[in-house]
Amino acid sequence: MSFFTSFKSYPPRENGDHVFERLRRQLLRYATLTDQEFDGLVALLKVRRVEKGSPVLAPGEICGFEGFVATGCLRVYFCEADGSERVLYFAPEGWWVTDIESFVSERPAALGIDAVETSELLVIDKPSIDLLRRQVPTSERMFRALTDHTLVTLQRRIVASMRKTATQRYLEFVEQYPGLELRIPQYHIAAYLGVSAEFLSKLRKKLVARRR
Repeated sequence: MSFFTSFKSYPPRENGDHVFERLRRQLLRYATLTDQEFDGLVALLKVRRVEKGSPVLAPGEICGFEGFVATGCLRVYFCEADGSERVLYFAPEGWWVTDIESFVSERPAALGIDAVETSELLVIDKPSIDLLRRQVPTSERMFRALTDHTLVTLQRRIVASMRKTATQRYLEFVEQYPGLELRIPQYHIAAYLGVSAEFLSKLRKKLVARRR
């Protein structure tokens, strides 16, 4: 089952809706869009509500979309050989999600994406992105900037996993995702840090004790 047939489709919303306004503010950081150009982008988007625990992309599926998280939080993960799951990154409000390799190559995804909170996404498929790039010249710079942001995030993750201690990785997580540790289950954070849930619990207690 593909992403676009997995979830209930919601009717289009007015451009002034908070979901689209959040997207507009984020995109204006990377490119200048006229009202007409933004309306054209909105016409290509699909609004999807994803219930907590529901998949957006399963490993092995072909990822044909990019998604903007308007509300809620997703996790992007991969499976180890022993069946355990490691979180590559979280995508709360304002973040984009995709499997870049699968999206570009049109091969089965190595990553999975699901909702750790009930979430609302704005998704755009690959043909629509190609159309937008042809019709709106500034969109090329916009999508390149979004891709660059994701690659920077992944590079930092790789460096942190190789050089930093568990405590440093946790403090970096708290800084990068302010308030998220209060919203999502501890075992997801542990899977992001590469530690057990028990170790994370002890680490958090130790850090609290230091602040007293």
